[in-house]
Amino acid sequence: MLKVGFLGGLGEFGKNVTVFEQDGALLVVDCGAMFPEADTPGIDLVIPDFTYLQERADRVAGVVLTHGHEDHIGAVPFLLRAVPARLYATPITLGLVGRKLEEAGVEPLARHALEAGRTYEMGPFAVEPIPVTHSIPGAVSLAIRTGEGLFVHTGDFKLDQSPPDGRLTHYHRFMELGREGVKGLLIDSTNVEVEGVAGSEALVAARLEPHVAEQEGKLVVALFSTNLMRVQCLYDLAARHGRKVALFGRSMVGNVKVATDLGYLKVPPGVAVALEEVPSLDPSEVVVLCTGSQGEPLSALSRIAFDESRFVDIREEDRVLISARIIPGNEKRVARIVNQVYRKGGAVVTVRDDRIHVSGHGAQEEIKLVASWVRPEYYVPVHGEYRQLKGNAHLAAQMGYSPERILLAETGDALKFEGGRFAGREELPAGSLWIDGDSHDPVEKVVIRDRRHLSTDGVVVPIVVIGRQTGRLESEPEIISRGYPFLEGADEQAEEVRRDIAAMVHELSHDEVRDTNILKAKVKSTVKRTLKRNEAKIPLIIPVVMEV
Repeated sequence: MLKVGFLGGLGEFGKNVTVFEQDGALLVVDCGAMFPEADTPGIDLVIPDFTYLQERADRVAGVVLTHGHEDHIGAVPFLLRAVPARLYATPITLGLVGRKLEEAGVEPLARHALEAGRTYEMGPFAVEPIPVTHSIPGAVSLAIRTGEGLFVHTGDFKLDQSPPDGRLTHYHRFMELGREGVKGLLIDSTNVEVEGVAGSEALVAARLEPHVAEQEGKLVVALFSTNLMRVQCLYDLAARHGRKVALFGRSMVGNVKVATDLGYLKVPPGVAVALEEVPSLDPSEVVVLCTGSQGEPLSALSRIAFDESRFVDIREEDRVLISARIIPGNEKRVARIVNQVYRKGGAVVTVRDDRIHVSGHGAQEEIKLVASWVRPEYYVPVHGEYRQLKGNAHLAAQMGYSPERILLAETGDALKFEGGRFAGREELPAGSLWIDGDSHDPVEKVVIRDRRHLSTDGVVVPIVVIGRQTGRLESEPEIISRGYPFLEGADEQAEEVRRDIAAMVHELSHDEVRDTNILKAKVKSTVKRTLKRNEAKIPLIIPVVMEV
């Protein structure tokens, strides 16, 4: 029997992890992260819960990466720290994930560079990479041969006929696999709501060129640091129009170095300058490529807009291009930066104003083309929120797939195949881990809850001092509050809370008072009861018990 399980990436954008399981062996396809929501204070990254893999760590035959975007490689260091395994990816993807592994001090059991046309044995699985176009070099789909038949996992793809690197999707290989017979197609749903085709990077280059050629002040371009196709385009345009390019943002600098060292990115002579050189250049010469297209508070773009950079600022006649899709939920953060740029005298151009970005994901006609080439027995939408998965299923129905051949799944589902047929579903332990921005360690849900509580409702600290010998109050309870309007500067309400705590302690037995855990719980519930009686919001309450 074969199980195809999803530990992330279905019903959400990012955190993509698919697990093929057969004969006790597991093959992991991708291992991504996602950006945190605005209501998770102090969290830098959200990664999948790897409990299912950790419990089977000695049975993982390999981890295969389809490409180097964060939503497909961002959690690899965390997985390999818990589950030692062999890592398979194209050279550029290995280079990008290698930076993360080095920073985390993690090393896989081995690294294998994938080559088109070769098949790689991983336990009971045989995996063949198929080159596809995307917004990053080295992207591949995967043909995975199992005991229950051939499966194709598209990864992220689009059908760009004029990619900047000249590396076309291997259409013929999809067709050959389709003629051979494909049991299941796991196909990207990200752009299923867009009719037609996604559009070529060549179109973006044509729209970016007037901005590079005609801009009189500095040109600041914010984009994802892994969008190396766009980075190459901007280097080429800068060379054509006599401009210099500086990089700003740790991931931007690191990813460009990796791509350049591996030969995937070619920087024209005399174009690249250090960020420190920008103040000495005429503004009309400067193009700054930076991170922060999603409005991240500590990103390079945010630092530029709010005068937190020593070398780049916004002045009259400067222009900022946000050459990326704004991920839903990030609109307010981006708007904050846009407003600040205008306040400083600059201007902003986004995809709403000009087509300075195209998706790296295939739209409806591209999805249908791949499906028509592969002609799978079972059609499995992957990658996207539930509406995208459902939309992809609807697309399959339009192509003639019957309902029993369309397998909709969500994170935590496993699809079972036996005897060459779909044999039902199973639930896997799945979820999210929140990575703290300072410690880079997972944070418990209760910590996130308390941080949310603190950020919205404030904190109240009731302090009770108990005599070690008497087991009674040694002084009146003290109330400290921060960010909680009901008690701050309100002596009458604070006195009411103190009276209720004192009365509660007076009624407790000697043993209850001496048990610190019991007393803390009683103090907390008393404060809550008093606040509820006054119809006040309940803050984070941290009782403190001291013995003297």
